[in-house]
Amino acid sequence: MTQPFVSEQARPYQIALTHYLADIPIRRLIFKRFVLLLLLFSGLFLALAGPIYWQYEQKQQEHMLAQEETSVVAATQMIQKEMYEQLHLLELLKNSPAMIEYLSSGNASDRIRLEVLFKNAATTYNRFDQIRLLDNSGHELVRVNMPGDEALAVAVEELQDKSQRYYFQEAKALAVGQVFVSRMDLNVEQGVIEQPHKPMLRFVTPVLDANGDRMGVLILNYLAQGMLERFRLQMSRRIDQQGMLLDPQGYWLSNHERSNEWGADLGKPHHNFATLYPEAWPSIADKESGVVETEQGLFRFQSIYPFDFTLRQWSHFRARQGPLLSAASIDNTAWKLVIFLPKEVIQAQSVLYQPLGRTVLALILVSLGGMAWLLASIRVQKQMRRRYHQAVTAELSDLYEHAPCGYHSLDSKGHFIRINHTELEWLGYHREEVIGQPFVQFLTHDSQQRFNEFFAALKTEQEIDNIVLEMQCKDGSTFYVSTSATSLKDQKGHFAIARTSVFDITDRIKLEKKLELLANLDTLTNISNRRHFYERGEMEFQRAVRYQHALALLMFDIDHFKRVNDTYGHDGGDIVLKQLASTVQDSLRDLDVFARFGGEEFIVMLPELSTEQASMVAERLRQQIADMQIILSGGETITITVSIGFAMLTPDDKQLDALIKKADLALYQAKDQGRNQVVEYDPSGER
Repeated sequence: MTQPFVSEQARPYQIALTHYLADIPIRRLIFKRFVLLLLLFSGLFLALAGPIYWQYEQKQQEHMLAQEETSVVAATQMIQKEMYEQLHLLELLKNSPAMIEYLSSGNASDRIRLEVLFKNAATTYNRFDQIRLLDNSGHELVRVNMPGDEALAVAVEELQDKSQRYYFQEAKALAVGQVFVSRMDLNVEQGVIEQPHKPMLRFVTPVLDANGDRMGVLILNYLAQGMLERFRLQMSRRIDQQGMLLDPQGYWLSNHERSNEWGADLGKPHHNFATLYPEAWPSIADKESGVVETEQGLFRFQSIYPFDFTLRQWSHFRARQGPLLSAASIDNTAWKLVIFLPKEVIQAQSVLYQPLGRTVLALILVSLGGMAWLLASIRVQKQMRRRYHQAVTAELSDLYEHAPCGYHSLDSKGHFIRINHTELEWLGYHREEVIGQPFVQFLTHDSQQRFNEFFAALKTEQEIDNIVLEMQCKDGSTFYVSTSATSLKDQKGHFAIARTSVFDITDRIKLEKKLELLANLDTLTNISNRRHFYERGEMEFQRAVRYQHALALLMFDIDHFKRVNDTYGHDGGDIVLKQLASTVQDSLRDLDVFARFGGEEFIVMLPELSTEQASMVAERLRQQIADMQIILSGGETITITVSIGFAMLTPDDKQLDALIKKADLALYQAKDQGRNQVVEYDPSGER
């Protein structure tokens, strides 16, 4: 039989006890005393070990839940960022020049330009099943479908009446600037759920013409498949991979068991959270966030409001321009994120449900035999605590080093004293190359001044958030980060250390620049649009007025352009506009401002040119355009002419619009005098 373990310190006591028992003839009394001691030690053991084990289980659960917070925060931020981008794209399309011009004119050429904008947006972002424009009666004016990798515009004769659809009925009650967002559901075509399934959100907002009159609604059919797949990917990285996203009624938008999803849409009302987890659902449905423990396990839940940006505004977020969502939209998208830890997963982390733990417990129960057992038990408890703390320390260190964001600490001079592995990988340096170096050394020149201001402010403020900087990698590449820092002071109250978190926002900055480019360019000719002309032109105008410099403004349009469209169609007209824009652009200086002002009308601002020089430039452009040989898609070659009016800045001109009006009047004079000529503004010729 295996002998119980006895430590070296307890061995003399064991020997003495053995001799004592051998010398006492009345063994029954000894046995009774042994039983009393055994009961006493057993009681002491239960009194000591019971609360410790209960606390141990609580800490285990707390530790597991703490690990899940990263998944909760990451999933919430991902969903909010995705919805935030769709709102900005909706705002961009609604306020685009192509949209306003078409709603104001209603002509076919403006409709085609709007179709091109819709197709470009659908193809570029590849996340919209449809983009539609409806008039006030609910009839489709423009619709672009995304059946594959390329967007297609629907022919006019195939456009449909959507006046009875729920999203149009909701849109009629929207105020100007409001947005309606539908509940997420599976797309239905001709009364049948589309296969494969297409999870869909519909963004709807009123649109206005140039006069501010409401002309209809813009609808984005956002395909949520990509967002849900990214959510599932995040959940798959967890211990048990059981992460769920619920709609307001408790039906699964995403579930680790895919067959449980879309119960309401697929006619399976029992496929919902309340049916599978009846004990947990009441608390999850009624509370914003928390933890629910049932016989089945632990549920960590968090309400997600994808369009509530009040607690998390990115540096480029413009609250004053943010859309106002309708109450129904908020209700439709009041989702729940639920992370489930089954009982068996929790127990698997507990020592008593592991073979080693059960073996230790059995040995302790069998070996209750005096001081030796007590010392051994204390020693085991110390070892368990030491290992537990080592595991916690290692876990925290791993979380710090491999977090999805960068962390570093700077001393009072702004030098690195600590940096995690994630940020080192971004920069491409080894740790020894960074520690002790000034942080500004790893910034681009433009960001160094901003960091110095931020670091100086941190010495007097406790915390500073969301400072955007551009960091320089070892290989020369750069990336943008959003930094937040907390200051720590020494015992004398002096600034000592700055602890900083760093988030890579390069993709967001690239998206902002791409949207800015789309907003400034005319999509057909790839030159500045009317809005961008006013931005640049106003600066040049004010500079010329302030320093009394010469400034000329040319306005011209194509003579008899309607004949081109009538004869060769709008495709032919587009070719003419593109070649004209390219020819003029190549003939101008970098400081000149050239834009498409509307339709076939163009405008050029010529800084620092006298009247004679401006006249020569205008005549040269007129001649170059007349000499162009324009080859249409059918191979036919045509020529065009333009009429040009120009005006010079005078001391009486206080507003840019006044100078534009004079150039426009000169253009009309050129038209009246026979076209294909250059006319300088003459006040006596005003009508």
